[in-house]
Amino acid sequence: MFFDLPFDNEENIQSGDFVIATYLVSGISEEDALARAGRFAIGQTVGTWVELPGITRAMVEGYQARVLSLELIPAEPVCAVLRVAFPAHNLPSFAMLQTALVGNDVSTALCVKLLDVSLTQTALKRFGGPIQSVTGVRGLTGVPDRPLVLNMIKPCIGYSAEEGAKLFFESAMGGVDLIKDDEVLAEVPILSVAQRVRAYAREADRVREARGTAPVYIPNITGRPKYMRETARMLVEEGAKMAMVNFVTTGLDSLAELTQEFGEKLAFLAHYAGAGMMSSTWLGYANPVLLGTLARLAGADMVMTMYPGAPGSRGYLEFLKTVQKQKLPLGQIKPIFTMVGGGVTPLNLSAVIRELGSDVVLGVGGAIQGHPMGARNGAIATMAAVNAAHAGVPLEKAAKDCPPLAAVLGGYSK
Repeated sequence: MFFDLPFDNEENIQSGDFVIATYLVSGISEEDALARAGRFAIGQTVGTWVELPGITRAMVEGYQARVLSLELIPAEPVCAVLRVAFPAHNLPSFAMLQTALVGNDVSTALCVKLLDVSLTQTALKRFGGPIQSVTGVRGLTGVPDRPLVLNMIKPCIGYSAEEGAKLFFESAMGGVDLIKDDEVLAEVPILSVAQRVRAYAREADRVREARGTAPVYIPNITGRPKYMRETARMLVEEGAKMAMVNFVTTGLDSLAELTQEFGEKLAFLAHYAGAGMMSSTWLGYANPVLLGTLARLAGADMVMTMYPGAPGSRGYLEFLKTVQKQKLPLGQIKPIFTMVGGGVTPLNLSAVIRELGSDVVLGVGGAIQGHPMGARNGAIATMAAVNAAHAGVPLEKAAKDCPPLAAVLGGYSK
């Protein structure tokens, strides 16, 4: 019957403890859509794609998911938007949440892509969210208002601690706020995290003596859970302030445990590496879910988010929706400090600031290390461009007083 569970009205679940998933469904027809949606809700919770003996009314009422809506989209192939509410007590971890929402054998019921995840107010209380958030990260960097600038050390991997320290020093002397490891560098034979932390701390002291301030270093501690916990503990002992985790590959639960245990002393940057393999047109996760809602619930203070290019380019709408999920009010859960990377340069960062405002971290890699006058001047050019954009000053005008920025614009001459 279509007048009983697994079907329900949204009004009936709002005061309860539910996680609500919104899916794009493909490969259905109008004739069987509602029945297959019901089988999907059953199959992802108490039952499977065929009727089973032993399922009681108590099981259904307490643990079965509920179809809230199903709207067909007139297209070829026929597709639909489906909303399903899952009892939150079924989902004691991110691993089980992902298993229930997209990880079971959904091919036997529906072909789905997870477009959105929302939670009732009761379900939201199960999550801590970011501890440092925007305010904490700004406090650690000492920058109260303007956009922050982060540089990724390039080359990415293969250098010694001494060589890395030189790269760190040059970018730092250019005035950037944050310097991080590349996502492909964690623990390698010639360069451990501990070596980097100690070597870069010495360089930061030199920069602080010369400039008065120094950037915060963000080491990549991605690895097995035990290694990440031990490394995070070492960072705290060494006086480090931040850490990075490639959370798609380590798992949301590993990130959540780190943020809960060390989040008062370390701000955590969650890197999106691997997110592309989690999504396709009809299957997997939409980026706003993975890089927005789920990373935020797991406690990431910052999330590296790929910049798709100029407004109107392919993927730009999903980029903006991802940022919305990182920042819009979400009960007691604090916002994420969005970090934008991937092709950000002094020439286009003003567009990012116009779209996202000042609470953004601009990840600039090759545009600093690859500057024709060297990394230090690449950092100087980037900082000049950020300050100009933040103050509403045209880039060309700012370049008149900044030869490194003029060089980027093509107007530098000796």
